[in-house]
Amino acid sequence: MELADRLQLALESLTDHPRRVIASAMGVFWGAAAIVLVLAWGSGFREYMRTELSSFGKGVVFLFPASTSSGFPGHRKGVWVQLSREDGEVAERVSSELIDAVLPEHVSEERVLAEAEGRTRRLDLSGVDERYARYRNFQIGRGRFFDASDVSHARAVTVLGHEAAELLFGSADAAVGRTLRLAGQGFEVVGVADEKGRQYTNNNRPDNRLVLVPITTAEERLGFHKERVSRLLLFPRPGADPNAARLAVLAALGPRAGFHPDDVDAIKWFDLTQILGLVDVFYAGFMVFIGVTGTITLLIGGVGIANYQLALLAERTVEIAVAKAIGARNRTLVVQTVLETAIVSGGTALGGVLLGLAGCAALRTFAPAGLFPTPIVSGLALAVTFLAMLGVAVVASAIPALRVRRMEISVALRASM
Repeated sequence: MELADRLQLALESLTDHPRRVIASAMGVFWGAAAIVLVLAWGSGFREYMRTELSSFGKGVVFLFPASTSSGFPGHRKGVWVQLSREDGEVAERVSSELIDAVLPEHVSEERVLAEAEGRTRRLDLSGVDERYARYRNFQIGRGRFFDASDVSHARAVTVLGHEAAELLFGSADAAVGRTLRLAGQGFEVVGVADEKGRQYTNNNRPDNRLVLVPITTAEERLGFHKERVSRLLLFPRPGADPNAARLAVLAALGPRAGFHPDDVDAIKWFDLTQILGLVDVFYAGFMVFIGVTGTITLLIGGVGIANYQLALLAERTVEIAVAKAIGARNRTLVVQTVLETAIVSGGTALGGVLLGLAGCAALRTFAPAGLFPTPIVSGLALAVTFLAMLGVAVVASAIPALRVRRMEISVALRASM
C-alpha cells in the first residue's frame, strides 16, 4: 500500500470521529503551547536579569568598611574601619595580576538638595573618579563624562542620571551646559547618562537618579573626607577569580587600615558575579523543572490520544480481524495505526507549538516595555519541546500498535458475535 493511500485511510478514519479526536488531543495542544511559552519566558527572565545586573558594572565586587571583630591578636574588637582613596590605589597596584581597577566612591548618606531653574529635588549623590563611567556602565548619551583634569583640579562639574536630568530640567537634552546648585553650591552639568533599567538590587539608589561629581570636588566643596570613602568598587581582570581578587585586596588593605585580612566583619562585600551565577543556577533548575513537568503533561495527553485509538480499535475489531484473516500482515496494520496516531499527536503538538510561538510574538509586540521579561524562544526550549513531542508520539502510538499486533483473529471474531 502506498503512503498516499495510507494517509487517505488515516484521514478518513479521523474525520469520522472529529469530536472524539479534538477531545483527546486538547491536552497535547495546550501542553505544547504552555511549554513553549513558559520556557521562552524563562530564557527571557535570564537575559533580563543579566542585563539589569550588568548595569552595575560587569563583575563588580562592592567593598564596604565595617567594624572589626574579636579573635585576632593585636587587633581590638569594634574598631570602625576607614578606607582612603590611597588605599584603593595601593590595592590596585599590588594585585594588578588579579585586579583591573579599584574605584573609590563617596556616597551621600542622605539625599542632597539639588536646585535648577525653580525645580528642587532631593537626589542621591556620588563622588567618583574619571574611570567610573566605563567600569559602571554609564553610557553618556549627551555631553561628556568628567575627565582626569576635572578630577585633579576639583572642578565644579556634574554628570546626571537620565531621570535626575528630567526632574531638574524637564528633559535630558536641556540639561547639558546648564547650572544647578548642590547643597547651595553651583555646578555645571557637563553630561547626562542614558537611561538604565530598574536595578531592583541597588539599595534604593537607582543610577537613573544619581548626581555624579568628581571625587576631589566632593571632598573640597561638599564635605566628604579623603580618608573616609564610603566604599571601594573592585573589578577583577577578565578570567580572574573574583574571590581571589577580593582576598588579595583585603590582604593589601588590612595592614594599612588596621584590621586582620581574615576578619570577615571588617569589610563587608557584595559580589555581583555570585548573583549572576545564582541566576544561571535558577535558570537551569527552572528549565529542568518545566521540561520534566511539561513532558509529563504531554505524556498524559498522549495517553488520552492512545485511549482514543484504543476505543477506535474496539469499534474496528471485526474489520481488523477480517483483514488479518484474509492475509493482511501485522506490519501493515500496525503502521496504519501508528500513522493515524502520529497525525493526531503530531498535528496537535505542532499546533500547540505554533500557538506558543504566537503568544511569545504577541507579548513581545504588545506588552508594555519593562512590565515583565520579554519571552525569548531559545534553541534549548525548542529542543525540550521536540523531545517532549517525540515522547508523546511514542506513548500514544505504542499502546494501540501493541494491541493490534497481539490481536488474535479467532478471539476477536468470537467476541464480536
